[in-house]
Amino acid sequence: MTVADIVPFPLARRRAFIDRHARLIAAMRPDAGQRHLERQLAFQFETLRRKNIDGGAIDREVSSLRAAIHAAIAHGMFKSGDFA
Repeated sequence: MTVADIVPFPLARRRAFIDRHARLIAAMRPDAGQRHLERQLAFQFETLRRKNIDGGAIDREVSSLRAAIHAAIAHGMFKSGDFA
């Protein structure tokens, strides 16, 4: 018998979280936005670590979340025409 791994709900599918942080980051200066993103990703990493999720799975989830937030920022800039 094998023990099943717990797979968390994919972080990259948390649309409200992603959209909220993409809007916040897009409104900040680039350095402040980067710090905000890193804090949020570190918090998500730590939350999953406390739940005893496998380290490799955590890395994949956080990486996917980072990509989803960056994509949402780019999409928002594209929609608004704000390419500055």
